Amino acid sequence: MSDHRGIRHVEIGVADLARSLGFYRDLLDLTPVDGPAGGPGVAWLPAGPVLLKLVETGDGDLGGWVNDDLQRGIRHIGFKVGDVDLRAERVRDAGVPFTLPPLDAVGGVRIAFFQDPDGTHLEITDNYLRYHRVASPEPAERERLAALARPRTAPPVFDHVAVTSADLGTALAFYRDTLGYEVIGQITQDQDPRGFLITYLLAGDAVLEVFTFTAPTTASPWTPDPCRKGFRHIAVAVENPEKEAARLVAAGARVAADGLLVDPDGVPLRPS
Repeated sequence: MSDHRGIRHVEIGVADLARSLGFYRDLLDLTPVDGPAGGPGVAWLPAGPVLLKLVETGDGDLGGWVNDDLQRGIRHIGFKVGDVDLRAERVRDAGVPFTLPPLDAVGGVRIAFFQDPDGTHLEITDNYLRYHRVASPEPAERERLAALARPRTAPPVFDHVAVTSADLGTALAFYRDTLGYEVIGQITQDQDPRGFLITYLLAGDAVLEVFTFTAPTTASPWTPDPCRKGFRHIAVAVENPEKEAARLVAAGARVAADGLLVDPDGVPLRPS
């Protein structure tokens, strides 16, 4: 059952809205719809259970974000597809380079990574995870059954947001204990010398992937710069935004600007 505090949308800053709409339409089959708050320079793209909100920012850059999972904060968003290699053909045909070409990953899934025109990191994945440790069998089984029923030509649907945390205990206290996200399971990347562990939490109809490492991590560079491209914030569905914001601040979030909070690892959140 979905948690009312699940992920509602992810806001992404783009330099050229028309260019980005073409990218997400052609490569991920996402087309705009009317959203909760529209206006010039804003587009809403439904991706299954979660919306993408594209905001045209004008001049600006990624604000210090680099493609290094040791940097805390939002790392990527992921989409389930029917067949990674089939979808990857479209990416190649568009001349978009892979940051990670299609490969079989730990946990029994096939994955590939690439970036949108402004550097937002995107993943496509198929099959279902064989968790090394299962904490909640029911959502793990739902994931398995959904993967078995998904046609090879199925279009992309939003699956997860990945974040890097300095400390798993702190992240669980915030997302599991305060927001109520259920831990599904864990995957250990034993081949990674950085000591890489992924913990998967059910965030409504989507998943929050929490990356932790035994290697040192670096601080999130996020700031509430209105010209910032790439990941701008995660909107969290709550019943009472003001009350939830107070609970999150008590759990370690700091107040940023314009209703935004920042979790202990520098992940920007908007209770909505």
